[in-house]
Amino acid sequence: MSASASRRPSAALIALLAGASVVALWWAFITTSTGQRIEGVALDSSLIGRRTLAAPTLAVLELLSLPFLAIVTLCGVAVTAARRHWMLAVAIPLFVFAANATTQVLKNVVITRPDFGLAHDYGNSFPSGHTTVAATAAVVAILAVPSAWRWLAAVLGWGFAAITGIATMVNGWHRASDVVAALLVALAWAALTLAVIGPQPSSPRGSTATVVTSRLLTRAGVVAAALATVALVITLWGVEALGSTARVALIIAYAGAWSAVAAISCLAAAILLRLSTSQAR
Repeated sequence: MSASASRRPSAALIALLAGASVVALWWAFITTSTGQRIEGVALDSSLIGRRTLAAPTLAVLELLSLPFLAIVTLCGVAVTAARRHWMLAVAIPLFVFAANATTQVLKNVVITRPDFGLAHDYGNSFPSGHTTVAATAAVVAILAVPSAWRWLAAVLGWGFAAITGIATMVNGWHRASDVVAALLVALAWAALTLAVIGPQPSSPRGSTATVVTSRLLTRAGVVAAALATVALVITLWGVEALGSTARVALIIAYAGAWSAVAAISCLAAAILLRLSTSQAR
């Protein structure tokens, strides 16, 4: 079996797992009182440092708009067409539309947020539209650039997506589950796209850089996921046992939220690097 054929089932499985993870996040943090309370603590914690971080993070968020998305899509199509990768040139706009439309339909049509009488119940904001835009831009970069630079596109693109997601939390626009769900929506559609079109050929230099970067991102993602899990457990214990919003509890919850975003961003970048690149012949 060729590398292209062998990676298509893996891509389809990743798409399925990412989609299932969105559903799991919805159930855990939207439909349960405990989940909403945990995210309430993290939302309260976003006030820490907001005065300092608001200006630079708002500058990031102001970049993300429909014109930005259109420019990214057109650039992706132009680059892939110039490289005569016609399937990619067609797939990129379809992917961008599907990912962003999914987020908007989920947020504005499908999902309603139960009212448990808790503070900070501002209605549904799951998933984050700004984060979806940033994550789709990251995927377009990975798909469009030559293999020798794909590792850099993954690091910069998903780094930008993580910063965008954190920026929405810093400014109190979104909860952590909103951001993580948006990253997973983009990952799901990206993996599904690669399941259809398959990975792209890679030069020896591109393959080496991809493998090394993917391993480093995976390790970073695992560490961040472990930190997020510890913070979640501590926050859950605090909510259930103490109902406390002491400053140390807020800091732990905030650190956990940031770690969760970093974990998914690193792991998504690592996964897509592997799925998008076949071995050099």
